[in-house]
Amino acid sequence: MYFLDGDRIYIKPERACSTLEEQVESCCVKLLKINSGKRIFKLNFFVDTESDEAYAGLRSRVKKRITELFSENIILSFIAQPPLTCKIIVEALYYDPEIWEMKTISDGENGAAVFSNHKMQILVGNVHTNREACCKLSSEQAFGALNEVLENADFGIGNIIRQWNYLENILGFDGNEQRYQAFNDVRSHYYGSVFEKNGYPAATGIGMNRGGVIIEFVAVKGKGFVTRPVDNPGQISAHNYSENVLVGEECSVKTTPKFERARYFNYEDKKLIFISGTASITGELTVGVGDPVHQTEVTIQNIQRLYSDEVLQNLSDEKLEAKYGHARVYVKNRKDFHPIRKTFKKHFGNLPVVYIIADICRTDLLVEIEGKVILE
Repeated sequence: MYFLDGDRIYIKPERACSTLEEQVESCCVKLLKINSGKRIFKLNFFVDTESDEAYAGLRSRVKKRITELFSENIILSFIAQPPLTCKIIVEALYYDPEIWEMKTISDGENGAAVFSNHKMQILVGNVHTNREACCKLSSEQAFGALNEVLENADFGIGNIIRQWNYLENILGFDGNEQRYQAFNDVRSHYYGSVFEKNGYPAATGIGMNRGGVIIEFVAVKGKGFVTRPVDNPGQISAHNYSENVLVGEECSVKTTPKFERARYFNYEDKKLIFISGTASITGELTVGVGDPVHQTEVTIQNIQRLYSDEVLQNLSDEKLEAKYGHARVYVKNRKDFHPIRKTFKKHFGNLPVVYIIADICRTDLLVEIEGKVILE
């Protein structure tokens, strides 16, 4: 990761690989060739399988293979989102061990790594619950596990600055309760009032085909860093949405999605903006219904407003240049992939990007984009 004097890269299988097993092995072998003095500490596998049993089996086989390949503990996450150009993509996160001391505080699906230096600590990890068909119960278990991981590392939930929330069947219903709304209600309960003073984390809430609920996070504490929310004046903050755009008419209480459009983070010579999952929304309403190109254009405009000159002037007295660092593009329908990719490349050229099939948090949204902006 950039703020750990490393980064993230996307590993794709060789073109000659045909089966999923071959593609997995191809990616694993490529991981061993990442040797620039940096060290991998987390791997995210974006993949889909035909059934829950196949998903569980793949997780088990990959965990065993990674244990064979690496002597260090590696935090693993298996996200059931099919890549658009192959059967599997691996996102590798690495750091510089010459600058940061790293300790893994837990293993398995609920794991994290704490990075320390003389001033601060950074915690990066994920939790996974896949035991309940009901999204509300799975979400409660996930946030309970998240609290446990944070407490084991001597962090609090208020230390989180970036979060990813992956929900199986995000637009589905458990009875009269919409699953994404149920997750938001649980999140609001666990957050309480802890973020009201300094703003919520930047976050992505996105669908996956199976796997229950996965929460990934970055948390920070210590001295010498600055973090603050970044707003887009063309969008209403998600945590201020009206009842008109919250789903679940049968719910007696509906809470808003608790996240910021983006979040600034500055530590010594590292300055960046975490870009939350962003879509074609103006004010609080969807724009460009049924038109993937228009929605991609509006989404990119929303993202660019988050690192406009006006925003940068408010963040720092220095003259900052913004450089988009990497992106994930979530595509709702496979048929829209090519026009969405063409539109993205028109604005960002050959920026490192991965395209994933995933359901978006509104039925009329066709694309969502997230990433980071490096400030120099």
